[in-house]
Amino acid sequence: MQWITTVYLRLKALLSRRRFDSDLEDEMAFHLGMREHAHRTGAGDQDIRFAARKQFGNVARITEACREMRTFASLETFWQDVRYGARGLRKNPGLTLVVVVTLAVGVGASSWVFAMLKQWVIDAVAFPHPEQIVVLWELDTKKGWTGPASAPDYLDWKENNRVLESLSAWTSSEFNLNHADAPQRVQGSRVSANLFHTLDVRPEVGRDFLESDAQPGAGKVVIVSHGLWRDRLHADPDLTTKTLTLEGEPYSVVGVMPDDFHFTLMGRANLWVPLVFTDKERADRGTGWLQVIGRLKPGVTQGGAGEALNVIARGLEKAYPETNTDSGVLIRSLTKEIGQHVGDQGIVTGFVVGVCILLIACSNIAGIYLARTLARRKEMTMRLALGARRSRLARQLLSENILLLPAAIGLGLVIAKAGANWVTAAIPYENRGYLPNYGRIFVDSSTLVYTLMIAAVSLLLFSLAPIVEGYKLNLTGVLKEQAGGAGFTGQKLRKTLVIAEIVLALTALVPAGLETRSLMNLLNEDPGFRPDHVLTARLSLPAAKYQDKVQWKTFYDRLLDRLRALPQVQAASASQYIPFGHHNATLELWIEGRPEPAPGQVPATEITSAYPGYLPALGMSLLRGRFLSEQDTPASLPVIVINRTMERRYFGHDDALGHRIRLGRSDPTWYTVVGVVKDVKLFDLGDRPENESYIVFAQSPERSMSLVLRTSADPLSLSAALRNALSSVDKELPISDAETMEQRISNEEAPFRIFAQFSAYFALLAVFLAGMGIYGVMAYLVASRTREIGIRMACGAEPRNILWLVLAGSLKLVTTGVLLGLTGAWAVARLLSGLLHGVSASDPGAYALSVAVMVVAILLASFIPVRRATKVDPMLVLRYE
Repeated sequence: MQWITTVYLRLKALLSRRRFDSDLEDEMAFHLGMREHAHRTGAGDQDIRFAARKQFGNVARITEACREMRTFASLETFWQDVRYGARGLRKNPGLTLVVVVTLAVGVGASSWVFAMLKQWVIDAVAFPHPEQIVVLWELDTKKGWTGPASAPDYLDWKENNRVLESLSAWTSSEFNLNHADAPQRVQGSRVSANLFHTLDVRPEVGRDFLESDAQPGAGKVVIVSHGLWRDRLHADPDLTTKTLTLEGEPYSVVGVMPDDFHFTLMGRANLWVPLVFTDKERADRGTGWLQVIGRLKPGVTQGGAGEALNVIARGLEKAYPETNTDSGVLIRSLTKEIGQHVGDQGIVTGFVVGVCILLIACSNIAGIYLARTLARRKEMTMRLALGARRSRLARQLLSENILLLPAAIGLGLVIAKAGANWVTAAIPYENRGYLPNYGRIFVDSSTLVYTLMIAAVSLLLFSLAPIVEGYKLNLTGVLKEQAGGAGFTGQKLRKTLVIAEIVLALTALVPAGLETRSLMNLLNEDPGFRPDHVLTARLSLPAAKYQDKVQWKTFYDRLLDRLRALPQVQAASASQYIPFGHHNATLELWIEGRPEPAPGQVPATEITSAYPGYLPALGMSLLRGRFLSEQDTPASLPVIVINRTMERRYFGHDDALGHRIRLGRSDPTWYTVVGVVKDVKLFDLGDRPENESYIVFAQSPERSMSLVLRTSADPLSLSAALRNALSSVDKELPISDAETMEQRISNEEAPFRIFAQFSAYFALLAVFLAGMGIYGVMAYLVASRTREIGIRMACGAEPRNILWLVLAGSLKLVTTGVLLGLTGAWAVARLLSGLLHGVSASDPGAYALSVAVMVVAILLASFIPVRRATKVDPMLVLRYE
């Protein structure tokens, strides 16, 4: 309890300072009085006081020692330093504002990117033991291609492997959800019964799927998302009587997933139904359509699992050479798989650039405080000469800077939040489901902790330079120097800061230049058709109501007739798949008269069933032959239109027209080539041309189709008319993805656009901050050489000589900074190699442009100081001397 009493007495003395000082003064007077009384031997009063004080010792020193023993001296000293610093900040409000804003910009930029890194990369996988979850792909071991697995291959992997605790599959799908209010098209997935077990998540309400739910003939059941449960089922926990009508059939709701459940690879899935394989799917090894995910057994490594599964793949290759030749298994961690979707290379690069901006801000503030230290060198020298310790001066500088942190941290968090909101708002709604946390970025507790940490580190960084220079003070030299002399300069440190700022700015500039060039290359790509004034939408006919192909054709014929009658519709058609529509189908192909391809070497083509008029409605160019036409009926010759890439690959210089092609192993139909069209980009503007084929809808009807309307007005203005036309044919059918083709392309390129804008903002900020720092250093260098410049001009030097004198001193700094900066920028740019289109990470044009921008910024920052140097009046300098 002794220490409690001691702390209490010290705090009491600290809080009652006046009373404590009065008591201490009385105590010292009492002890002196006792010494004087002991020395009263007839001597004079003055001699008595002198003898008493000599015996007692230095009163001031003893008083200070008592004060330190009876109070918290260090806390009191710190409070004195804080009050002194606050007075200094009030005297220089402009300087205080500049320092706070500069630090806030650096802290805010770094915190902004950290929030993105934390939520999109570090915490991208929110399932238990994420290191055990892996994604499996079919691998073409000869060509290196990867793709989804076929149903029988997946079932063989599942049955024969001994390295996976569980193995699951799913395929994304859309469902017609019929409701009393209005029909709705809902995204979901067909999943194996053990998928949620593999992810180690459980429904919040109800139960998980059972293996019996995935058997043919089992009752139809569905698990819904928390949002769908809340909106459609009114969050009723009693699911025993709850059903949803999907595709015209009732499904019993057996479970509700937690509100925070989100499987990024599934996108915006709102419901899940059991994956039930048909006999045809179980036998078809040639068609890959399943996404596969597994959980490793404890102690099994990813490499070990890959080797074991490839042993199974080699066995399947021997058993089924026609479909599984050169077929293997690629295993990738779920974290890495999601990282490829998110573009974690770009985020990591952005984080590095954010740290560079923070360091540039620290360099600027360090330069400012170096200038303040120079201005206060007389004061600091006098304090040292009077007995102050150098550590006390350093502590005082730190306490002054600490006062800036609360405002800088608060403003930095505002900047970080604004940046996070901008990124969130810039992401198209259609893309958010494929990002962790649905693409939302927010400032959470971890971001707050990071902000506090980097603010504290920044404080130490920009305080280090003036503290180091303070420790190097030469008392004799400073006290002897004349007012305005050179004295304490710190030129080497300031020049080092300039080099660092140039290096950091180039590290931010080069990635921005590469991403900007990549985006420009991407946007300049020809999609192969005219996307302007095109409205698209997708719908699917429920099997329960539309059971045969005749009904399918009748429905689409009636709908297209109504759409073509709309006054602002120039052309209306439909296709099974459309460019940038997120759906596709691939079939193997055989060309009549050609040798049978070896197993594993059978070529394939993207295939779509389209209405006559689809190709011209989309604005595609016919190179040879003709488009699909109304004369292509089920009773006429089966026809096909191919693209230019397919013609060049398989027909060379021969005309492809008239040749016959067979599609798929199970279809004996031979299609005659009647036309060749221009290549079309199907998924991304950066895609390489692939084989593409078009067959006529009448000869191969499909249940799900995408509508294409070329309009004379704003395409979106016809959205309501499109829905009314559909309702007039079947009011129970919902329509989805009603958007323009230009919007579809924009959504696909949104990640590249956002990264390019993001990098450009940060690069401009880095250049601006670096320019401000360079301006400060140049202004200081000119001011420190005013006497020399004045003397040179008095001796006859011309302004151009002075100009070269000033610039020559900075040329070495700029050259050194640029060379080091290019090296650092090259190292950072390599992180972007997988995100660039039409430009390499070592593109000389981007580096040259970045250097040019940096040089221009340096010249602009140096203009005023250099001009000031050429305007020095030698008479004023000499008169001053």
